[in-house]
Amino acid sequence: MTLAEILLSMGISAFMMYAILALLSNTLLHKRFYDDTFNELQKKIRILTTIESRIANAGLGVPSDENVEDTFRFTPSGASMLPGWMDALEILTIHNIRADFQDVDEEQVARGERVRVLSTHDDNPGVRFIAASADWGPGETRTVNIRKPQDQNFSYPSDTNELSSWITAPSLGRPVIVKNVTAPYASNSGSVELLNPLPVSNDWNGIDMLHFFRISYFLVEDETFYIMDSARRDTPSSLQKEPVVDGVLSACFELNKTTKTLKCWFLIRSSSPSSGIPREWPAWAITQPNDFPYRLKVISHSWRLANI
Repeated sequence: MTLAEILLSMGISAFMMYAILALLSNTLLHKRFYDDTFNELQKKIRILTTIESRIANAGLGVPSDENVEDTFRFTPSGASMLPGWMDALEILTIHNIRADFQDVDEEQVARGERVRVLSTHDDNPGVRFIAASADWGPGETRTVNIRKPQDQNFSYPSDTNELSSWITAPSLGRPVIVKNVTAPYASNSGSVELLNPLPVSNDWNGIDMLHFFRISYFLVEDETFYIMDSARRDTPSSLQKEPVVDGVLSACFELNKTTKTLKCWFLIRSSSPSSGIPREWPAWAITQPNDFPYRLKVISHSWRLANI
């Protein structure tokens, strides 16, 4: 081969190598982009589906115009079941201190890094109250009939020192205490003896669903989003801390008391090179990383609070 042919073949080879490398680089960039997009979507779905049912049912069955601490004070010792609780949904600071409401654009807003919520859930599907029309006075006990699936156990503790003994129904609008349950396994009916800790202003009648109370905390620690949840028979002091999503650097929440809305932001990381703090991340958030080796993304969402 002549020198010209060698130089020409080297040039062609270099051009082809450059094209191949450019194609591979572009493919890797696109793969990283789609991986980051998929990862962000998966984290958003897992976070929002975990907390949405609790936020949607926050305050259900609890009078919105009463102090939650006083509502759950009917215990043998006279102490409240939920000491320090003002509302069914509250914003907390990083030290679990209740955030104060501030005037922001003529609206009452509380901001912080954690949330605690008192919500309800249907733990016994198929169980229904058949309540008789009657007013309850404070401390009065009434027996109501229930319907349940046949060959299904339905039992509940009668210890007012446990949150699990407090139940409610959407039409009742306030919590009551289970004193006794008579529900044979082989029968599709039974009765429940309920104690009213507070006066009920409206009649309670018709068929209604049985709901139980649940305490939940939302927080981020060690780049992981956690939820602290009370199981059915847990007391408020024995919450279970469970990891939900890794790779979450920080979270912040904003509760607008005027518009009854809750907003949340979660700062997550991807595998792409750093590009600074996203503009969607609130300026008032405590965590403001200035130098981070990975690209940061923001997951945000908001809810209207129907029961608060």
